[in-house]
Amino acid sequence: MVMQKIRRSKKTMRIPLIIMMVVLAIGLVGSFAIWSSPNMSNNAPGQNQVKPEDQIKNLQVSIDTLEGDLKAKPKDFSTLTSLASVQSQQAGLYTQTGDKEKSKALYDKSMQNYLVALDNMPPELNAKGQADLMVKAATCASSGDEQNLARSLYQQAIQLVPEDFETRYNYVLFLAFYVQDIKGAKEEINKYKALLKTGDERIAQADQLIKVIDQLEEAAKAPKDGDKTQNTDNKNQAQDKKE
Repeated sequence: MVMQKIRRSKKTMRIPLIIMMVVLAIGLVGSFAIWSSPNMSNNAPGQNQVKPEDQIKNLQVSIDTLEGDLKAKPKDFSTLTSLASVQSQQAGLYTQTGDKEKSKALYDKSMQNYLVALDNMPPELNAKGQADLMVKAATCASSGDEQNLARSLYQQAIQLVPEDFETRYNYVLFLAFYVQDIKGAKEEINKYKALLKTGDERIAQADQLIKVIDQLEEAAKAPKDGDKTQNTDNKNQAQDKKE
C-alpha cells in the first residue's frame, strides 16, 4: 500500500513518504529524523484543522518572545536551541504555503542558531548531544538547499559519534533521497558496519536499511498509474493510426 502511494504521489510528496517507509521498516520509532515535509494528515471532512497560516502566526509569537530573551542573553544555550527549533517549524509551514523565500530564510536562521548554540554549549553536553544539534543544523541546511554545508555538518556529527546509528541513519537518508546519491548512501552504511563487532544488533539494522533503500529506489523509479494510463493511450492511438 505504501509503495503504491509512493508511485502515485506527486514529486513534492515522494521524499516524505519514502522517509516514513524507512522509519517504519527500520523500526526507529524514536528516530531523530526531523525532515520538513508537506502536511500529510488525513483529516476527516468537518474535522477542525489549524491552517498553516494560523500556525505560522502562533509560532511567530513564540519567536518574538525568544528573540527578545536572546537580546538580553545572546549566548544562552537553552534560548538559542528553543528559538532554532521554533524557526525550523515555521520554515516547514512556509514550505507548505509555497513561500520558498521565507522558508529558506528561516531555515538559515535556525541553522545559524543551532551552530551558535554549539559554540556556547554547557560543559555537561556530551558528544551525542553535540552530534544531535549538528544533525538538526544539517537538516535545516539541507531544507534550505545548502547541500554542501549539510553534508559537512553531517560528517562532523559522525566524527563525534561514529558508532551512533541514528546519526548515520540521518546522513544516509540525506544522501539517498535528497542528493540522490544511492551509491554514496550504501557506502556510508558499509563504513558504519565495518566499525561494529560481529553479532552487534545494529548490523542487522544497517542491512535492513540497505534493503529498504533498494526497494524504495525501485518504487521511486516506477511510473505512476497516471503515466501508465497515458502511455497505454498513446500506444493505442499509434496502433489505430497504423490500422
